[in-house]
Amino acid sequence: MATKETPEDIAPSEIKLEEDKYERKDSGATIVSREDVGKSSNGRKHGKGLTEGDNEVPDVPKNNLALVMPALGLVLFLAALDQTIIATALPTIAEDLNSSPSEYSWVGTAYMLASTVQTPFNGRVSDIIGRKPMLYAAIVIFTVFSALCGAAKSSSWLIIARAFQGLGGGSIIGLTSIVVSDIVPLEKRGAYQGFLGSSWGIAACLQVLGPLLGGVLTEKASWRWCFYINLPTSGFAFVLLIFTLRLNPSRKLTFKQVSATFDYIGLALLLASCALLIVGFSRAADYGFGTPTSYGIIIAGAVVFVAAIVNFLMTKRNAIIPSRMFKNRTTLFFLLGSALHATAFIPSNFLLPQMLQGLRGDTPLESGVHLLPYALLVAWMTVVAGQVNSRLRIIRPVAWTGYALAAIGFGLFYKYYTAHVSYATQEGLLVIASIGIGLSLQSPMLILQAAMPLKDMAATTSAFSLTRSMGGSIGLAVFTAVLNTNLRTRFAKIPGYGTEFTVPRSASDYAALQNLPDGTTKDEVMTAFANSFRQCWIIGCAFFLGCLAHKTL
Repeated sequence: MATKETPEDIAPSEIKLEEDKYERKDSGATIVSREDVGKSSNGRKHGKGLTEGDNEVPDVPKNNLALVMPALGLVLFLAALDQTIIATALPTIAEDLNSSPSEYSWVGTAYMLASTVQTPFNGRVSDIIGRKPMLYAAIVIFTVFSALCGAAKSSSWLIIARAFQGLGGGSIIGLTSIVVSDIVPLEKRGAYQGFLGSSWGIAACLQVLGPLLGGVLTEKASWRWCFYINLPTSGFAFVLLIFTLRLNPSRKLTFKQVSATFDYIGLALLLASCALLIVGFSRAADYGFGTPTSYGIIIAGAVVFVAAIVNFLMTKRNAIIPSRMFKNRTTLFFLLGSALHATAFIPSNFLLPQMLQGLRGDTPLESGVHLLPYALLVAWMTVVAGQVNSRLRIIRPVAWTGYALAAIGFGLFYKYYTAHVSYATQEGLLVIASIGIGLSLQSPMLILQAAMPLKDMAATTSAFSLTRSMGGSIGLAVFTAVLNTNLRTRFAKIPGYGTEFTVPRSASDYAALQNLPDGTTKDEVMTAFANSFRQCWIIGCAFFLGCLAHKTL
């Protein structure tokens, strides 16, 4: 196999990552030479790989990536951050706006659900009206409604503003990766997607570090600055992109043409299934899994989800998720892996600070400091994975290694993260999990892009973002339901059970656990608290093991 070509000499159409279409070497590299493209070792022709018969690869527009990439990374950071930072300020917000328990929950859920709703539109609509108009509109919507969130005078006002802010944030999260696909050749894309991945990784880990940043803003200024902080930063990125981002012209279609091909039924089914699953598991979090209503809504959501998949396979319209992604084993399993990864990773960022505050007695700021290595390692390993993808042309082994390490890390959480775990053990467990999570955060996107034709590039990238967004939203509801159900069940079995042993929802509730008198009762409460979280860790381990299904099946 020839290996002397430089990255610049290798066109995206010559990169093949489908399992039956590349030759293996000890290095695990997945790049084939010009002479070997489309051939197996016995000389037989295979499929066209990335471009599926496209002989011409569009010229990549010339951009000053030193300016464009930081601007894209900044807006992505802010959009992802707003999924997280609100968690710390919620108790203060609820008190300030006199929120009911349901309103308390929806302040956080509205953003993630709206972000998920918007994600399917990114690929298809941006193919129609162009990337830049849609990206610029998303930044403006996100910024304007960030200001309205900060100015909220009631819970209803805040929830509505958060929903519209989520629409802008969901577009930003999906479109930044699509834009990178347009301006960077595939053979170099790993490094730049790794850069964006680090922005996502840092922001996603601020679900862990939210107590650190949100706590500072809430305590030293006001919870409103959790939203106002977006205004100058997103405004700066917006101006920078206007003057530096260059994209190829896009073909414009009329609304009638769009309506004739857009898969409205598939979109409606997918969004309905996501909403039903989130509502069902949210009810289970409040009332337990024993209520028939919770089960009924969850089952209905699962049935509607299956109907959405059938629609994607059967529709003659432009499916939100191209049917080819379900028919190719590589894309199917890595798409599923991306969803399972987010289903475990995103909720863990909410659970870890809660556990430290209840188990250790940490303040919000202290829990953020203790979880700092975890956050930084996820971000750093995302960059490392991108460099390995780009320089060594090794992609799938990086993702598999990440999935395996993350599964090991969560499995060790389950075994060793007890009520009496030492700080040294705690940090060691976090290191293992964070390395695995970072390695597998963005690598699957490159695999999906390389396995699909160029005409599906935007839809493929949006499908990746959609599955991650759905996985995170549903996963948060699932883990919260499991945690709350376990807490109620275990606390109820403690002799002398009283009103102080309820599901904690704020920093003061966690402090109340630590303020219990020393003795048998407090020990039992702490053990019940830790063991309830351990049930979540073993579920997370199972999800990461599920990501490895493609390797074993």
